[in-house]
Amino acid sequence: MRPRRAKGWETVMNRTTRARAIGILLLLAACDNLLSVEQRGLITEEQIKQQRLVGAAVAAAEGDYHIAFNWVAHSGAAATDEMIFSHPWTPWNTYDERILSATGCPHDNCGFGYEWMQQARVTGMRSVLQLKTMQASDTAIAHALDYAAFSTVLLADYLCQAPLNGGPALDPPVVYDSAITLFQEAVQRAGGATFLTNLANVGIARSYLNKNDLNHAIEYAQKVDPTFTAWVRYVDSPNFGDWVNKYNLWHRSTALEFTSALDPAEWRTKRDLRVPFMTDSTEGLFSPHPEARRGYFPYTPSSFEGWTPGNRDTIAGGADIRFASGLEAQYIMAEASLHGGTGGWDNATVLTFINARRAVGAGAASPYTGTDLEGELREQRKMDFYFAGYRMPDLIRYKKYDSVNLWPTGTIGGYGVDRNGAPPATTPPWNYGNVECWPIAQTEVITNPNIP
Repeated sequence: MRPRRAKGWETVMNRTTRARAIGILLLLAACDNLLSVEQRGLITEEQIKQQRLVGAAVAAAEGDYHIAFNWVAHSGAAATDEMIFSHPWTPWNTYDERILSATGCPHDNCGFGYEWMQQARVTGMRSVLQLKTMQASDTAIAHALDYAAFSTVLLADYLCQAPLNGGPALDPPVVYDSAITLFQEAVQRAGGATFLTNLANVGIARSYLNKNDLNHAIEYAQKVDPTFTAWVRYVDSPNFGDWVNKYNLWHRSTALEFTSALDPAEWRTKRDLRVPFMTDSTEGLFSPHPEARRGYFPYTPSSFEGWTPGNRDTIAGGADIRFASGLEAQYIMAEASLHGGTGGWDNATVLTFINARRAVGAGAASPYTGTDLEGELREQRKMDFYFAGYRMPDLIRYKKYDSVNLWPTGTIGGYGVDRNGAPPATTPPWNYGNVECWPIAQTEVITNPNIP
């Protein structure tokens, strides 16, 4: 995407980014004490200024990824079978209805969607360049590289095609390759720093899996510490509008206005401790049609900070979301192995892993007795990563490489159901569209000379 002034360019250093940068700067300000008589000459004012600039550049890369992820994880869930979404601002519902357009809100022109996704990568890449120009430490550069790479992965995961740096529209496998290159440089510069190295290796393994390079997916998944966890961080705010850059968007769409719900068609009789919800009855959603729309109110899932088995806690504004982990690496190992990748797990090991995850969902041992390991692995993965931005790229991968179509089809969920989640006697006429990836925004098409 051609670097250009987006609407509200001042939000590049958005409130989240600024807050984080300020926090870093306040911490670094403590270095001023080192300029006492006893320490004079060891650290100069220029060095302190340099460290402040380094901290701000790193915070910018992470902060803009935070904004893009907040929107994409939520809208991706709406576009799949993770949730039903119904909002009074009806353009937003085009994700849920699977009819998202390249033109107009919410994907184009109004500062959401595509713009945030591309802005995250632009900011990440600029931060990397700035840090290199400042001759910052390799670990600082590695930190920015990791987030620039994950911002690139977002483009490959969700868009049908993606231009990079104002270039031509690229197919997702090519975009994944670009992300892999960034991650690999991050590993080299991290110098063995555990968090940054694990984060990069998860990103590499995910990218290889999503482009169906199973052997490399296994190779890099094996490098990840099984206990590793990385979070997209959020902070609560009394300001409703701060969902853009401070608090968890799921807090707004569940606790504050209830526009996001679990589909009664799936959850009326289904229970899993990793995806808790109010089971007493369905709750009313906004409906743009004559039929009422109802769904189950979700509580904090296991992929969010604050989850405990059986919790009945609404999703908090400050609830962090797990976006990369050793658990994900294990799922990559299992899936790539079942599909023929070499150097990974045998079927018995995959089954042991599946049963361990089923036990988390059931709260007790619950051995799988069926024969479809691939299908059961898909189900457990869905439960473990609920609302955390995985489902849409998973559905794309399953259909493209496994010929398994799990996209919601037919009647749009929730219309006409009763308090107990039972379907209506007469099927409503509202049906899902067929969008399975998001388009390049029309503004990009118009302004980018490399896109015909």
